[in-house]
Amino acid sequence: MNDMNDKQQTYRELLIIALGELICLGLLYVGFALLGKLEGKVLLGGAVGALTAILNYFLMAVGVFAAADRARAGDPAKGKRILNLSMLGRYLLMIVILIIGAKSGYCDVIAMVIPLALFRVLIYVGEFFRRKDG
Repeated sequence: MNDMNDKQQTYRELLIIALGELICLGLLYVGFALLGKLEGKVLLGGAVGALTAILNYFLMAVGVFAAADRARAGDPAKGKRILNLSMLGRYLLMIVILIIGAKSGYCDVIAMVIPLALFRVLIYVGEFFRRKDG
């Protein structure tokens, strides 16, 4: 029962982060437009950065739930290994996405990195809206 509440809360936070990324992405586009630099590379780069940040959070949640399931099954060491591998895999995936985006020439690197940098701020905003259940 508590596991279901945790998953619902995580999906709620994922929604908050996704909405926050979309708002920040819109502000990013407005900023580039005001600078006269809004072009296709910026649009694609910002979208790639925002989607990468959202995917990172989703995969983190999946890893945490898998680790918690292992710990509840009586194998906390395997749960810890799952968390460590999940973190390593997520970082590698983000690096690969960023390198491909940057090297392809289709994405503006700054527009790709800004949504990832704002991700931590959005995590704090998600914490602010977290429901306190007892």
